[in-house]
Amino acid sequence: MIAASLPRLSLLVCAMILAACSNQRSSENVFTVTKRVIEQRRVKPVAPDPQVVQAVAIDALAKTTGPVLLYQLEDRKAVAILRPIAQNGAYQTWAAYGSSERLSATTLNGVLVSTRGLGNDLMSSRVEPLLEVVARREDGVATIQQRYLDGENQIVNLKSDCKITRGETEMLASVSGSVPAVRMTAECWQADRSVENSYLVDANGAVVQSRHWAGPTMGYSTIQRLR
Repeated sequence: MIAASLPRLSLLVCAMILAACSNQRSSENVFTVTKRVIEQRRVKPVAPDPQVVQAVAIDALAKTTGPVLLYQLEDRKAVAILRPIAQNGAYQTWAAYGSSERLSATTLNGVLVSTRGLGNDLMSSRVEPLLEVVARREDGVATIQQRYLDGENQIVNLKSDCKITRGETEMLASVSGSVPAVRMTAECWQADRSVENSYLVDANGAVVQSRHWAGPTMGYSTIQRLR
């Protein structure tokens, strides 16, 4: 069954990530989001080779049976294939497939809520009010809280007031076939900026793809469930 799904995955990864990545090969480890680029501000991030990302995704799906995520930090041009390493209630913690580095990301219903080891980490988030509206696939409002490390390694608390709007139904490619999902958009206002998040939500209320702003040091985080 996995072997039959590999061509579909190839098309999926091409459609989702290859267009966002340059054709230039990166000297960074594409399986992880490294701290070196973050700490050395003079170094311009380079997108990983999309063919390598595709190969890692195919390998992960062929050699594992559990969930697999495609994870991208847009501003840092970093992409990783993630595997689950721990679960605490509804919170799932992930690490990069094919790497032993102690870097991790934690999600709640497919949305990034914290990171560790990535540099200027997102320490924690309270996004449950927003996700409750998103999971119902209804219009609504919600306030969320995010705590992140700034450039001086100090924790900053950030409040966002969000207006959530239901959009159209879209077909999202997956390993098992196309999945109908409703696009939910959250316009979020803070003291000095506004951001726009988007979530594709299936009929069960699960977020199968998210583009969620994770703070000024992290930027937008895109997560797609491959399996």
